[in-house]
Amino acid sequence: MDEITSKLQQEAQRIASKHPLPAFYTRFKAPLAVARRLFYNHPGIVRLRGIVEPEYNEALGHGVFHSSRVSIDCAALIQIETDGDHMAPAAVERLMVIGIYSGVLHDICREEKDHALIGAQRAKGLLEGFLLTPEEITCVSEAIRNHEAFASSASSGRQWAQLVSNCLYDADKFRWGADTFTHMLWHMMDYQSLSPLELIEKFPWGMSGAASVIETFRSATGRQFGPEIVEEGLEIGKEIYRYLIEHFRE
Repeated sequence: MDEITSKLQQEAQRIASKHPLPAFYTRFKAPLAVARRLFYNHPGIVRLRGIVEPEYNEALGHGVFHSSRVSIDCAALIQIETDGDHMAPAAVERLMVIGIYSGVLHDICREEKDHALIGAQRAKGLLEGFLLTPEEITCVSEAIRNHEAFASSASSGRQWAQLVSNCLYDADKFRWGADTFTHMLWHMMDYQSLSPLELIEKFPWGMSGAASVIETFRSATGRQFGPEIVEEGLEIGKEIYRYLIEHFRE
């Protein structure tokens, strides 16, 4: 990342640090802690991360930082959504692990034109050597296929698999909040070799795209807490846009 882009990212992070955490991250600390424990300690997940993380292209803003946050939020959402369903704790944890597998793999083909479909197909092959049932592998593949915004999604036909799919989608769209403006934006600016003036011209379009995802959340928890996450990101984005105009527009 060049010096100007790096400094802009630091300024964006400074701006974001003044904003409060969305309620999802303060209310659900316990499920998020369980999800983080699984992400960093579950043997199968650690093994999978070791295989695929070296392939991530951080330049696109969809690398380790992105996939880890999607994975952890997906697993936390699964635990929250199953609360009160009288499921055995081991069964809930198993679904959380499947959700993390989905999060780790959801953008492995991010540079491809149909990255969700191609990534879903590749995930099946990667997971054949893991201790997963055929149904669980299909669940991961379907969730990846259905995670893209503003694209049609297919119903899985199984309630538990649909839950994983919905939670992966919502966890990925949570990233359209602050993460867009503190992380992904600057990696993509650097990747596309955009000048600050060129970024200013594209900024309103990017803001409208982020706003449009608010109505698309799929799980009950996502619909309740997702809009605030995105709206908080948009407020951060507005401050960054004003900063760019003040310092770079002629």
